[in-house]
Amino acid sequence: MTLRNGFPAVSDAADQFDIRAALRATTAQDANGNIKTGVSITAKSLTGLVTAGNGMNSDIAAFDAVTNRYGPVWLSNDGTISVKHAAAPSANSRIDLICIKQNETASPASDPTDGPEAIIVTGTPAVDPVTPATPEGALALARVTIPSTATSMTSTGVIYEQMYPFTASAGADLLFRSETEKDAWTPWEGQKCRLLDGNEYQAKSGVWVSLTRMPYILCGGHTITTNNDGTFYINVQSPNGKKADYAAYTIGPFGTGFGQAGEYTAQRWDTSDVNQIRFRLWNTKDNRWCGRVAIFGSWIAIWNRQ
Repeated sequence: MTLRNGFPAVSDAADQFDIRAALRATTAQDANGNIKTGVSITAKSLTGLVTAGNGMNSDIAAFDAVTNRYGPVWLSNDGTISVKHAAAPSANSRIDLICIKQNETASPASDPTDGPEAIIVTGTPAVDPVTPATPEGALALARVTIPSTATSMTSTGVIYEQMYPFTASAGADLLFRSETEKDAWTPWEGQKCRLLDGNEYQAKSGVWVSLTRMPYILCGGHTITTNNDGTFYINVQSPNGKKADYAAYTIGPFGTGFGQAGEYTAQRWDTSDVNQIRFRLWNTKDNRWCGRVAIFGSWIAIWNRQ
């Protein structure tokens, strides 16, 4: 191990591997020093970069990305490009993998050409096809399932699934597509991330701990005599100065004078008081609001913490 040539520098001695080594400092890393390859977060990359094009072509929208080829490599696509799939299989279906890659002929790489390339790795047809392996140094953007009946990429049964991860700068919160992708990352202590669904996490003792605030829930048993119009109230203490986002009442045994053979529900009958929830008792057998009656039941109220 040695101190590598810096850049920019008067000596101009830094080669591409020195530069890549230095650029690691700008890219998010896991606890083992692996860089966060992927696509930069933009409005377009959040909705999907790879879509069906004309005929058997797939279109790749503009993006900025970081790949890993003996260190981080920055790739940029400044407009929509098309890549062509092979004809649909004669039977069953297959999965094609759409990737980007920086080709290099210089050792330790051994590509036939130099330069960036968008490539399709054609899968093997099968009743239950599998995704082909991502080439060394490439970044998978999407996989596409192509059935034997497809005549174009817009045919029924063609399924696009965005695969590309999201990159991040050093120290920034990470973005993952799913719990599976999140759990595959080895975080350093205190590192933060969020999922596409908005849930947030922070690493503590090597484990992702949720930072998403859980709903505030109140519940209890309840005995009361309804008003003459069948209404009754539950007194609560609102946690956020707003009315409950959800409230329900489950009716239990009824008091004297109530027709036990009927079927009854308690419907929320809103009030302007944030610390009070009003319900009204409905007789579903006779299709009418109930009058004054003693009831027993249980209730629940939920406030979303947004």
